[in-house]
Amino acid sequence: MLGNLDVFHVGLSVPDLEQAMRSIGSNLGISWAPMQERVQKVRTGAGEKREEHIFFTYSSDGPPHVELIQPDPGSVWGITPDNGLHHIGAFSADIAVPPGDGLELEFGGGHGDRPLGFAYYTSPAGIRIELVEESRREQFKEWFAGATKLEMVR
Repeated sequence: MLGNLDVFHVGLSVPDLEQAMRSIGSNLGISWAPMQERVQKVRTGAGEKREEHIFFTYSSDGPPHVELIQPDPGSVWGITPDNGLHHIGAFSADIAVPPGDGLELEFGGGHGDRPLGFAYYTSPAGIRIELVEESRREQFKEWFAGATKLEMVR
């Protein structure tokens, strides 16, 4: 499988990002990095190329950090009726998991044959795992410390 991962966040899909930030923030004493909005290129495991519009943020405190995602309806980051937990995220030197490791690629950044920046996999137990390129760690640290923008994966 993946070995010993450096888990740094859990991702929750929410219908209203600002409301979730207020509610979760006040109830759990969490502060948030600046909200981000973007249109992200992704490619599904089936090869479909999409552009997804999302709003998101991470807790400033951590690890592990809490990621809140407000997706558009029908998005790959969609909200499921049975589970608000969307994924567990970890930094990895290699985000392309070879076939046969028991994980199925759901979608990844970019429109190329190989995921760019991040990749989401589904485990046989139904848990999503997001692998984020290790090279992005410093960008995340700067954002958690107060930088207003997290660099976009193209």
